[in-house]
Amino acid sequence: MFEAEGSFIIYDKQGPLSSIIKQSLKKTNISVFRCKKISNIADAIKSKSGIKFPFILFVYNEEYELIDCLALAKFNIPIVFAPIDKNSYESLKRVKGIEVMDVSTSKIEYVSQIVDFLKL
Repeated sequence: MFEAEGSFIIYDKQGPLSSIIKQSLKKTNISVFRCKKISNIADAIKSKSGIKFPFILFVYNEEYELIDCLALAKFNIPIVFAPIDKNSYESLKRVKGIEVMDVSTSKIEYVSQIVDFLKL
Protein backbone atom coordinates (compact mmCIF):
# COMPACT_ATOMS: atom_id res chain seq x y z
CA MET A 1 0.00 0.00 0.00
CA PHE A 2 2.53 2.64 1.17
CA GLU A 3 6.28 2.39 0.80
CA ALA A 4 7.11 4.45 3.91
CA GLU A 5 8.43 3.06 7.16
CA GLY A 6 8.89 4.45 10.64
CA SER A 7 7.27 4.75 14.02
CA PHE A 8 5.21 7.42 15.69
CA ILE A 9 3.12 7.94 18.79
CA ILE A 10 -0.56 8.88 18.82
CA TYR A 11 -1.83 10.72 21.85
CA ASP A 12 -5.61 10.26 21.79
CA LYS A 13 -7.42 10.61 25.11
CA GLN A 14 -10.68 9.30 23.60
CA GLY A 15 -9.21 6.43 21.59
CA PRO A 16 -11.38 5.54 18.58
CA LEU A 17 -9.50 7.49 15.92
CA SER A 18 -6.14 6.16 17.04
CA SER A 19 -7.54 2.64 16.79
CA ILE A 20 -8.67 3.28 13.23
CA ILE A 21 -5.30 4.76 12.27
CA LYS A 22 -3.38 1.86 13.82
CA GLN A 23 -5.62 -0.66 12.05
CA SER A 24 -5.18 1.20 8.74
CA LEU A 25 -1.40 0.94 9.03
CA LYS A 26 -1.35 -2.68 10.18
CA LYS A 27 -0.04 -4.12 6.88
CA THR A 28 2.65 -1.46 6.39
CA ASN A 29 6.15 -0.88 7.75
CA ILE A 30 4.81 1.88 10.00
CA SER A 31 4.57 1.19 13.73
CA VAL A 32 2.00 3.05 15.79
CA PHE A 33 2.17 3.41 19.56
CA ARG A 34 -1.17 4.54 20.99
CA CYS A 35 -1.28 6.42 24.29
CA LYS A 36 -4.24 7.80 26.20
CA LYS A 37 -2.12 9.35 28.96
CA ILE A 38 0.91 11.62 28.83
CA SER A 39 2.73 9.33 31.27
CA ASN A 40 2.28 6.46 28.80
CA ILE A 41 4.19 8.45 26.20
CA ALA A 42 7.15 8.74 28.57
CA ASP A 43 6.99 4.98 29.14
CA ALA A 44 6.81 4.30 25.39
CA ILE A 45 9.81 6.53 24.70
CA LYS A 46 11.86 4.89 27.47
CA SER A 47 10.92 1.30 26.63
CA LYS A 48 11.47 1.79 22.90
CA SER A 49 14.80 3.56 23.35
CA GLY A 50 16.17 2.35 20.01
CA ILE A 51 13.24 3.81 18.07
CA LYS A 52 13.34 7.36 16.76
CA PHE A 53 9.87 8.89 16.89
CA PRO A 54 9.70 11.63 14.25
CA PHE A 55 6.47 13.04 15.70
CA ILE A 56 3.61 12.71 18.14
CA LEU A 57 0.17 12.81 16.54
CA PHE A 58 -1.97 14.80 18.97
CA VAL A 59 -5.63 13.85 18.38
CA TYR A 60 -8.23 15.84 20.27
CA ASN A 61 -11.99 16.37 20.29
CA GLU A 62 -12.36 19.55 22.32
CA GLU A 63 -10.17 22.65 22.30
CA TYR A 64 -9.73 22.51 26.09
CA GLU A 65 -7.70 19.31 25.52
CA LEU A 66 -4.97 21.42 23.93
CA ILE A 67 -3.69 22.12 27.45
CA ASP A 68 -2.47 18.49 27.49
CA CYS A 69 -0.12 19.45 24.68
CA LEU A 70 2.01 21.50 27.09
CA ALA A 71 3.11 18.35 28.88
CA LEU A 72 4.21 16.82 25.56
CA ALA A 73 6.78 19.57 24.95
CA LYS A 74 9.18 17.96 27.45
CA PHE A 75 9.70 15.02 25.09
CA ASN A 76 11.34 17.23 22.46
CA ILE A 77 9.48 15.45 19.66
CA PRO A 78 7.56 17.48 17.06
CA ILE A 79 3.80 17.49 17.52
CA VAL A 80 1.32 17.16 14.66
CA PHE A 81 -2.10 18.43 15.72
CA ALA A 82 -5.10 16.39 14.57
CA PRO A 83 -8.31 18.09 15.67
CA ILE A 84 -11.45 16.12 14.98
CA ASP A 85 -13.46 19.33 14.69
CA LYS A 86 -13.20 20.84 11.19
CA ASN A 87 -13.36 24.43 12.55
CA SER A 88 -10.40 23.76 14.86
CA TYR A 89 -8.49 22.34 11.92
CA GLU A 90 -9.22 25.42 9.81
CA SER A 91 -8.10 27.73 12.65
CA LEU A 92 -4.88 25.82 13.38
CA LYS A 93 -3.78 25.45 9.77
CA ARG A 94 -3.57 29.25 9.53
CA VAL A 95 -0.98 29.31 12.34
CA LYS A 96 2.56 29.43 10.96
CA GLY A 97 5.14 27.00 12.32
CA ILE A 98 2.89 24.13 13.37
CA GLU A 99 1.84 20.99 11.53
CA VAL A 100 -1.85 20.12 11.37
CA MET A 101 -3.49 17.00 9.98
CA ASP A 102 -7.05 16.90 8.68
CA VAL A 103 -8.64 13.76 10.14
CA SER A 104 -12.09 14.65 8.84
CA THR A 105 -11.07 13.40 5.40
CA SER A 106 -11.17 9.83 4.18
CA LYS A 107 -8.98 7.16 5.73
CA ILE A 108 -6.74 7.04 2.65
CA GLU A 109 -6.23 10.81 2.89
CA TYR A 110 -5.11 10.92 6.50
CA VAL A 111 -2.97 7.80 6.17
CA SER A 112 -1.31 9.52 3.22
CA GLN A 113 -0.71 12.59 5.42
CA ILE A 114 0.94 10.38 8.06
CA VAL A 115 3.22 8.87 5.41
CA ASP A 116 4.15 12.41 4.29
CA PHE A 117 5.00 13.39 7.89
CA LEU A 118 7.21 10.30 8.24
CA LYS A 119 9.10 11.24 5.07
CA LEU A 120 9.87 14.78 6.30
